[in-house]
Amino acid sequence: MLSCPFKFFLFLVCAVFLCIVVTRAQSLDTPLDSLGFYGDIMSNARMDKHKVIAAEQFNVLFSKILNADDSVDKLSEIPFISTQIPADSSFAIYSWRLALANNSEFYYFGYIHSPIGEFQPIQLVDGTNSGRVTEYSTLTPNYWPAAFYYGMKSFELPDGKTAFLLFGVNEHSRFNRIRMMDVLYREGNDFYFGYPVFGDDPANIPRRGRARIMLKYTYDAPLYLNYDSEYELVVMNKLEERKGPHPNQGVTGIPFGEYHGFRYEDGYWIYVPEVVREIPTPDSPPVKKKRDGPKRDLFGRPIDK
Repeated sequence: MLSCPFKFFLFLVCAVFLCIVVTRAQSLDTPLDSLGFYGDIMSNARMDKHKVIAAEQFNVLFSKILNADDSVDKLSEIPFISTQIPADSSFAIYSWRLALANNSEFYYFGYIHSPIGEFQPIQLVDGTNSGRVTEYSTLTPNYWPAAFYYGMKSFELPDGKTAFLLFGVNEHSRFNRIRMMDVLYREGNDFYFGYPVFGDDPANIPRRGRARIMLKYTYDAPLYLNYDSEYELVVMNKLEERKGPHPNQGVTGIPFGEYHGFRYEDGYWIYVPEVVREIPTPDSPPVKKKRDGPKRDLFGRPIDK
């Protein structure tokens, strides 16, 4: 048990840190600068308490920027946010995440926004722990199948309406990740996640097709899931379900070097059991340059050696 004086000391330290953070953020030039400042702390601070404080401020400020339409066109410049915008720029979907407990707890946040003011910003509420996020569910933004998105691909549903494949990752737990291919579609100003378009036989997909693809795999394995314009296919690794190599990891997916995927056909994505994909050898990583000038602390002040 912590003594009362020590508890008070911890409270005082956190209070002082919050005051410093808020004061420093207020001294930045624009709301966008402040958002980047809080995002840096939210992502890189060593203490979870500091990350949580920064995340709360980040979320409040992000909402204010959207509602005021202030610097929205520059939100994609913030490296802690994923910004996905379709070709017609009819909306934007933003996502970001908070990692705590030594990268074993993850919390996801997001918004759908209309750049031309067709609708009010729609907050995405993480529904990961609701029990509703399955490969067969269609969900509203209140039960968002949370992910940090890295890609978007438009296509037409069987009824001719435009929909979008969303490619993202949910870090799920310390040792396991979930790579996700979701479907985002719109009815008026309402948005939905998940639509039955994935399967083997187009005749059975409306009744039995999957609404999204979810691949659970071990966190330290490279996994590919994306639309490949060269092959005109969604390509993804095949996974072998087996006990993970880490303590208490349980059964997880292990990529074993083969690929399969989905081909678009008349509004549906038809399963392709084998894809022969040649992976080019990646370029050598650039040599990291030494930092010029003095080292600096969190607030950009020089640190004396």
